[in-house]
Amino acid sequence: MAEEKNTPDVGEESGKRRTIIIAAVAAVVVFAGVGGYAYASNAAYDSYASRVESAKESDSKLVKKIAEAQSLVKATKESDVLDKAVLDSLSKSVKTGETRKGVPVSAHAAKWNLWSVSKAKTIVSNDMTEANDSINAIGKAMGKVEASKTAKQVKDAKDALDKTVESAESLYKDSEGKVQDDKTRESLKTAIDNAKKTSGDKKADVKSLTAANDALSKAVKAVNDSKNAKAQADAQKQAQEQAQQAQAQSVGTPSGGYSSYAYSNVGGSYSGRASQSAPSYSNTGSPSGGSVSGGTSNGGTWDWKNAKDSMGGGFAPITKDNINPDGSVTIGGDSHGNGW
Repeated sequence: MAEEKNTPDVGEESGKRRTIIIAAVAAVVVFAGVGGYAYASNAAYDSYASRVESAKESDSKLVKKIAEAQSLVKATKESDVLDKAVLDSLSKSVKTGETRKGVPVSAHAAKWNLWSVSKAKTIVSNDMTEANDSINAIGKAMGKVEASKTAKQVKDAKDALDKTVESAESLYKDSEGKVQDDKTRESLKTAIDNAKKTSGDKKADVKSLTAANDALSKAVKAVNDSKNAKAQADAQKQAQEQAQQAQAQSVGTPSGGYSSYAYSNVGGSYSGRASQSAPSYSNTGSPSGGSVSGGTSNGGTWDWKNAKDSMGGGFAPITKDNINPDGSVTIGGDSHGNGW
Protein backbone atom coordinates (compact mmCIF):
# COMPACT_ATOMS: atom_id res chain seq x y z
CA MET A 1 0.00 0.00 0.00
CA ALA A 2 1.39 3.23 -1.01
CA GLU A 3 2.36 5.66 1.73
CA GLU A 4 0.29 8.96 1.91
CA LYS A 5 2.12 12.36 1.95
CA ASN A 6 0.87 15.19 4.15
CA THR A 7 0.08 18.10 1.85
CA PRO A 8 -0.04 21.56 3.53
CA ASP A 9 -3.38 23.28 3.66
CA VAL A 10 -3.49 26.24 1.35
CA GLY A 11 -5.63 28.27 3.71
CA GLU A 12 -3.32 27.74 6.61
CA GLU A 13 -0.30 28.80 4.59
CA SER A 14 -2.04 31.96 3.46
CA GLY A 15 -2.95 32.90 7.02
CA LYS A 16 0.59 32.65 8.20
CA ARG A 17 1.71 34.87 5.37
CA ARG A 18 -0.83 37.60 6.29
CA THR A 19 0.26 37.53 9.89
CA ILE A 20 3.83 38.17 8.92
CA ILE A 21 2.83 41.02 6.64
CA ILE A 22 0.66 42.68 9.29
CA ALA A 23 3.42 42.44 11.83
CA ALA A 24 5.84 43.99 9.42
CA VAL A 25 3.45 46.84 8.61
CA ALA A 26 2.82 47.43 12.27
CA ALA A 27 6.52 47.60 12.91
CA VAL A 28 6.91 50.13 10.12
CA VAL A 29 4.04 52.22 11.49
CA VAL A 30 5.46 52.17 14.96
CA PHE A 31 8.89 53.06 13.71
CA ALA A 32 7.47 55.84 11.58
CA GLY A 33 5.48 57.19 14.51
CA VAL A 34 8.43 57.21 16.83
CA GLY A 35 10.65 58.83 14.25
CA GLY A 36 8.08 61.46 13.40
CA TYR A 37 7.57 62.41 17.05
CA ALA A 38 11.29 62.68 17.57
CA TYR A 39 11.63 64.93 14.57
CA ALA A 40 8.73 67.14 15.70
CA SER A 41 10.16 67.39 19.21
CA ASN A 42 13.59 68.39 17.95
CA ALA A 43 12.13 71.00 15.61
CA ALA A 44 9.96 72.47 18.38
CA TYR A 45 12.87 72.67 20.80
CA ASP A 46 15.10 74.36 18.24
CA SER A 47 12.36 76.92 17.61
CA TYR A 48 11.98 77.47 21.35
CA ALA A 49 15.73 77.97 21.79
CA SER A 50 15.78 80.49 18.93
CA ARG A 51 12.88 82.38 20.46
CA VAL A 52 14.72 82.56 23.79
CA GLU A 53 17.69 84.25 22.07
CA SER A 54 15.36 86.76 20.41
CA ALA A 55 13.72 87.44 23.76
CA LYS A 56 17.13 88.15 25.29
CA GLU A 57 17.86 90.72 22.60
CA SER A 58 14.51 92.43 23.23
CA ASP A 59 15.17 92.43 26.95
CA SER A 60 18.56 94.05 26.42
CA LYS A 61 16.94 96.77 24.34
CA LEU A 62 14.28 97.29 27.00
CA VAL A 63 16.89 97.70 29.74
CA LYS A 64 18.73 100.26 27.63
CA LYS A 65 15.55 102.18 26.77
CA ILE A 66 14.51 102.30 30.44
CA ALA A 67 17.90 103.76 31.39
CA GLU A 68 17.57 106.44 28.69
CA ALA A 69 14.07 107.33 29.84
CA GLN A 70 15.15 107.57 33.48
CA SER A 71 17.97 109.93 32.51
CA LEU A 72 15.53 112.11 30.58
CA VAL A 73 13.11 112.25 33.50
CA LYS A 74 15.91 113.16 35.88
CA ALA A 75 17.25 115.91 33.61
CA THR A 76 13.85 117.47 32.84
CA LYS A 77 12.04 119.82 35.23
CA GLU A 78 8.37 120.62 34.97
CA SER A 79 9.31 124.16 33.98
CA ASP A 80 11.20 122.75 30.99
CA VAL A 81 8.11 121.37 29.29
CA LEU A 82 4.99 123.02 27.98
CA ASP A 83 2.78 120.22 29.34
CA LYS A 84 3.95 118.46 32.50
CA ALA A 85 1.55 115.56 31.82
CA VAL A 86 4.09 114.15 29.35
CA LEU A 87 6.52 113.61 32.23
CA ASP A 88 3.90 111.66 34.18
CA SER A 89 3.18 109.52 31.14
CA LEU A 90 6.86 108.74 30.66
CA SER A 91 7.29 107.78 34.31
CA LYS A 92 4.36 105.36 34.08
CA SER A 93 5.70 103.70 30.95
CA VAL A 94 9.06 103.25 32.65
CA LYS A 95 7.44 101.55 35.64
CA THR A 96 5.60 99.17 33.34
CA GLY A 97 8.82 98.40 31.49
CA GLU A 98 10.58 97.62 34.76
CA THR A 99 8.12 94.77 35.39
CA ARG A 100 8.88 93.28 31.98
CA LYS A 101 12.65 93.03 32.26
CA GLY A 102 14.20 89.56 32.08
CA VAL A 103 13.48 86.42 30.01
CA PRO A 104 11.44 83.53 31.50
CA VAL A 105 13.20 80.20 30.90
CA SER A 106 11.18 77.02 31.68
CA ALA A 107 13.13 74.28 33.44
CA HIS A 108 10.52 71.79 32.26
CA ALA A 109 11.18 72.38 28.55
CA ALA A 110 12.54 68.89 27.92
CA LYS A 111 13.84 68.31 24.46
CA TRP A 112 11.82 65.09 24.00
CA ASN A 113 8.68 66.54 25.56
CA LEU A 114 6.86 68.19 22.70
CA TRP A 115 4.06 69.52 24.89
CA SER A 116 6.36 71.19 27.45
CA VAL A 117 8.56 72.70 24.73
CA SER A 118 5.54 74.18 22.97
CA LYS A 119 4.27 75.70 26.22
CA ALA A 120 7.66 77.21 27.08
CA LYS A 121 7.93 78.67 23.62
CA THR A 122 4.55 80.40 24.02
CA ILE A 123 5.58 81.93 27.35
CA VAL A 124 8.83 83.28 25.91
CA SER A 125 7.05 84.65 22.84
CA ASN A 126 4.52 86.53 24.98
CA ASP A 127 7.30 87.98 27.14
CA MET A 128 9.19 89.16 24.08
CA THR A 129 6.03 90.81 22.73
CA GLU A 130 5.51 92.66 26.01
CA ALA A 131 9.13 93.80 26.07
CA ASN A 132 8.86 95.16 22.55
CA ASP A 133 5.58 96.88 23.44
CA SER A 134 7.28 98.59 26.41
CA ILE A 135 10.21 99.66 24.26
CA ASN A 136 7.78 101.29 21.80
CA ALA A 137 5.69 102.88 24.55
CA ILE A 138 8.71 104.33 26.34
CA GLY A 139 10.10 105.60 23.04
CA LYS A 140 6.83 107.39 22.22
CA ALA A 141 6.63 108.88 25.72
CA MET A 142 10.21 110.14 25.43
CA GLY A 143 9.37 111.69 22.06
CA LYS A 144 6.44 113.56 23.60
CA VAL A 145 8.68 114.91 26.36
CA GLU A 146 11.25 116.13 23.85
CA ALA A 147 8.52 117.71 21.73
CA SER A 148 7.08 119.46 24.78
CA LYS A 149 10.53 120.73 25.72
CA THR A 150 11.01 122.13 22.22
CA ALA A 151 7.56 123.73 22.30
CA LYS A 152 8.43 125.40 25.61
CA GLN A 153 11.71 126.68 24.20
CA VAL A 154 9.92 128.08 21.15
CA LYS A 155 7.36 129.79 23.35
CA ASP A 156 10.04 131.30 25.57
CA ALA A 157 11.99 132.51 22.53
CA LYS A 158 8.84 134.04 21.03
CA ASP A 159 7.91 135.74 24.31
CA ALA A 160 11.42 137.19 24.56
CA LEU A 161 11.25 138.45 20.99
CA ASP A 162 7.83 140.04 21.51
CA LYS A 163 9.13 141.80 24.61
CA THR A 164 12.12 143.15 22.71
CA VAL A 165 9.81 144.34 19.91
CA GLU A 166 7.68 146.23 22.42
CA SER A 167 10.62 148.09 23.94
CA ALA A 168 12.16 148.68 20.49
CA GLU A 169 8.98 150.30 19.20
CA SER A 170 8.91 152.60 22.22
CA LEU A 171 12.56 153.54 21.64
CA TYR A 172 11.94 154.21 17.95
CA LYS A 173 9.09 156.55 18.81
CA ASP A 174 10.88 158.41 21.59
CA SER A 175 14.24 158.75 19.82
CA GLU A 176 13.04 160.95 16.98
CA GLY A 177 15.34 163.96 16.75
CA LYS A 178 17.47 162.66 19.60
CA VAL A 179 20.06 160.60 17.73
CA GLN A 180 23.35 161.68 16.22
CA ASP A 181 22.84 159.45 13.15
CA ASP A 182 19.26 158.97 11.99
CA LYS A 183 20.26 155.89 9.96
CA THR A 184 20.31 153.95 13.21
CA ARG A 185 16.58 154.60 13.59
CA GLU A 186 15.95 153.43 10.04
CA SER A 187 17.81 150.19 10.77
CA LEU A 188 15.82 149.79 13.96
CA LYS A 189 12.53 150.10 12.07
CA THR A 190 13.63 147.41 9.61
CA ALA A 191 14.66 145.10 12.46
CA ILE A 192 11.30 145.63 14.18
CA ASP A 193 9.39 144.69 11.02
CA ASN A 194 11.49 141.54 10.52
CA ALA A 195 11.06 140.54 14.16
CA LYS A 196 7.27 140.87 13.93
CA LYS A 197 7.23 138.74 10.81
CA THR A 198 9.31 136.02 12.44
CA SER A 199 7.23 136.06 15.61
CA GLY A 200 4.06 135.59 13.61
CA ASP A 201 5.44 132.60 11.68
CA LYS A 202 3.94 129.42 13.14
CA LYS A 203 6.81 127.39 11.70
CA ALA A 204 9.47 129.56 13.33
CA ASP A 205 11.89 127.57 15.47
CA VAL A 206 14.09 128.57 18.37
CA LYS A 207 17.02 129.31 16.06
CA SER A 208 15.14 131.77 13.84
CA LEU A 209 13.39 133.45 16.77
CA THR A 210 16.68 133.87 18.62
CA ALA A 211 18.39 135.24 15.51
CA ALA A 212 15.63 137.84 15.05
CA ASN A 213 15.90 138.84 18.70
CA ASP A 214 19.67 139.23 18.45
CA ALA A 215 19.37 141.40 15.32
CA LEU A 216 16.74 143.59 16.97
CA SER A 217 18.77 143.94 20.17
CA LYS A 218 21.77 145.01 18.10
CA ALA A 219 19.67 147.68 16.36
CA VAL A 220 18.37 148.89 19.73
CA LYS A 221 21.92 149.24 21.04
CA ALA A 222 22.93 151.25 17.97
CA VAL A 223 20.10 153.73 18.56
CA ASN A 224 20.91 154.05 22.26
CA ASP A 225 24.58 154.63 21.46
CA SER A 226 23.60 157.29 18.94
CA LYS A 227 21.34 158.94 21.52
CA ASN A 228 24.12 159.01 24.08
CA ALA A 229 26.56 160.43 21.54
CA LYS A 230 24.16 163.26 20.67
CA ALA A 231 23.42 163.97 24.34
CA GLN A 232 27.15 164.17 25.07
CA ALA A 233 27.77 166.44 22.08
CA ASP A 234 24.88 168.70 23.09
CA ALA A 235 26.20 168.89 26.65
CA GLN A 236 29.67 169.86 25.44
CA LYS A 237 28.22 172.50 23.13
CA GLN A 238 26.14 173.96 25.95
CA ALA A 239 29.14 174.05 28.26
CA GLN A 240 31.17 175.89 25.61
CA GLU A 241 28.40 178.43 25.06
CA GLN A 242 28.09 179.05 28.79
CA ALA A 243 31.85 179.51 29.05
CA GLN A 244 31.82 182.01 26.20
CA GLN A 245 28.95 183.94 27.78
CA ALA A 246 30.75 184.04 31.11
CA GLN A 247 33.91 185.24 29.44
CA ALA A 248 32.01 187.96 27.58
CA GLN A 249 30.36 189.14 30.78
CA SER A 250 33.68 189.28 32.59
CA VAL A 251 35.26 191.65 30.05
CA GLY A 252 35.89 195.09 31.72
CA THR A 253 34.89 193.86 35.16
CA PRO A 254 37.64 194.26 37.84
CA SER A 255 38.70 191.06 39.49
CA GLY A 256 41.09 191.13 42.43
CA GLY A 257 42.43 194.62 41.62
CA TYR A 258 41.84 197.81 39.71
CA SER A 259 43.64 198.28 36.46
CA SER A 260 42.82 201.96 36.22
CA TYR A 261 40.55 204.57 37.67
CA ALA A 262 39.78 208.20 37.22
CA TYR A 263 38.45 210.85 39.58
CA SER A 264 36.35 213.71 38.47
CA ASN A 265 35.43 216.71 40.52
CA VAL A 266 34.42 220.27 40.14
CA GLY A 267 37.87 221.71 40.08
CA GLY A 268 39.73 219.11 38.07
CA SER A 269 40.44 215.41 37.72
CA TYR A 270 43.04 212.98 38.90
CA SER A 271 44.11 209.80 37.29
CA GLY A 272 46.37 207.11 38.63
CA ARG A 273 46.86 203.35 38.91
CA ALA A 274 46.24 201.15 41.85
CA SER A 275 47.38 197.58 42.40
CA GLN A 276 45.92 195.66 45.29
CA SER A 277 44.00 192.56 46.25
CA ALA A 278 40.41 193.62 46.61
CA PRO A 279 41.10 196.43 49.12
CA SER A 280 38.43 197.89 51.34
CA TYR A 281 38.45 201.36 52.72
CA SER A 282 37.43 202.76 56.04
CA ASN A 283 35.57 206.00 56.63
CA THR A 284 38.86 207.70 57.29
CA GLY A 285 39.76 207.28 53.68
CA SER A 286 42.63 204.89 54.32
CA PRO A 287 42.72 201.43 52.82
CA SER A 288 42.22 198.56 55.23
CA GLY A 289 43.45 195.75 53.02
CA GLY A 290 46.48 196.35 50.80
CA SER A 291 48.43 199.36 49.67
CA VAL A 292 47.61 201.94 47.12
CA SER A 293 50.10 203.59 44.92
CA GLY A 294 49.40 206.02 42.19
CA GLY A 295 50.60 209.22 40.65
CA THR A 296 49.70 212.86 40.47
CA SER A 297 49.93 215.12 37.51
CA ASN A 298 53.52 215.89 38.44
CA GLY A 299 54.47 212.20 38.86
CA GLY A 300 54.90 212.40 42.66
CA THR A 301 53.57 210.09 45.29
CA TRP A 302 49.88 210.46 45.99
CA ASP A 303 48.93 210.71 49.65
CA TRP A 304 45.38 209.47 49.74
CA LYS A 305 44.59 210.67 53.26
CA ASN A 306 45.88 214.24 52.64
CA ALA A 307 44.81 214.55 48.99
CA LYS A 308 42.81 217.71 48.24
CA ASP A 309 40.88 218.76 45.23
CA SER A 310 41.25 222.12 43.56
CA MET A 311 38.81 223.65 45.96
CA GLY A 312 40.71 222.41 48.96
CA GLY A 313 38.23 219.58 49.77
CA GLY A 314 39.06 215.98 50.52
CA PHE A 315 38.07 212.91 48.48
CA ALA A 316 35.61 210.26 49.43
CA PRO A 317 37.07 206.77 49.87
CA ILE A 318 36.82 204.22 47.03
CA THR A 319 34.21 201.55 47.75
CA LYS A 320 32.21 199.04 45.70
CA ASP A 321 29.46 201.60 45.54
CA ASN A 322 31.43 204.16 43.47
CA ILE A 323 33.35 201.73 41.17
CA ASN A 324 31.89 201.78 37.67
CA PRO A 325 31.60 198.62 35.48
CA ASP A 326 34.38 199.86 33.22
CA GLY A 327 36.77 200.19 36.16
CA SER A 328 36.52 203.97 36.64
CA VAL A 329 35.59 205.58 39.93
CA THR A 330 33.18 208.50 40.28
CA ILE A 331 33.54 210.89 43.19
CA GLY A 332 30.67 213.17 44.20
CA GLY A 333 31.07 216.70 45.44
CA ASP A 334 29.18 219.42 47.34
CA SER A 335 28.38 222.95 46.34
CA HIS A 336 31.81 224.01 47.49
CA GLY A 337 33.58 221.50 45.25
CA ASN A 338 34.47 219.15 48.05
CA GLY A 339 34.53 215.56 46.75
CA TRP A 340 33.30 212.48 48.54
